[in-house]
Amino acid sequence: MILHLHALKYGNIAHYDWEMTLLGEREGCLIAEGAAGRKLKHHTKGQTFRIPHASLEVYALHEGYTVSFDIAEGRMISIYCNVSRPCVREGDHVSFVDLDLDLLWNETQGWHVVDEDEFESNRIRLRYPEELSQYARDSLKSLQERVEKKRFPFDGSLNDYIRHIASKTAEL
Repeated sequence: MILHLHALKYGNIAHYDWEMTLLGEREGCLIAEGAAGRKLKHHTKGQTFRIPHASLEVYALHEGYTVSFDIAEGRMISIYCNVSRPCVREGDHVSFVDLDLDLLWNETQGWHVVDEDEFESNRIRLRYPEELSQYARDSLKSLQERVEKKRFPFDGSLNDYIRHIASKTAEL
C-alpha cells in the first residue's frame, strides 16, 4: 500500500509531502520503505526535490517522533529522527506536526541534536503553547532514552528490513 505523508508545521501549515510503501505496523508505529529517487514536495521552500537515497521509516502513532534510517550504496548511512506530535493515519494518508527538534546519527558525528535554534524561533513566531514546547522537549528526551536503552526502533529488530533495502541499493 502506498502511504501519502504530510509533514505540517504548528497551525497545520503544509511543510512537505512525499510517498512511501507501507511494510507493516509494530508497537504502535507504521513501518514504511522509501525508494531512492522519490519526490519530496517542500511547501515551505516552494520546491520539489528528489531524495537520492532509499530509507526505512517509522511513524509513531502514539508518541512524538518519526525515524528515517537512510540507506545508500548497500548500507545505512544515517538516521534522522523528527520530534513531532504523534502521527495521524486516515486511510492511506499519514500526517504529523513537525516540532523542529531533530536527533541525528551519522558515522562522523554519532548522535547529536540539531535545529534547536529553529525550535526557539518557531516557538516564538508560531506561538507554541507552553505545553507544546514542553511536549517537544520531553519527546526529544524520550527519543534519546530509546536510543541509549536500545528500545524500538533502535533495538535491532528492523535490521532485516534495513538489510533488504540495502541489498537493493547496492545494485544501483
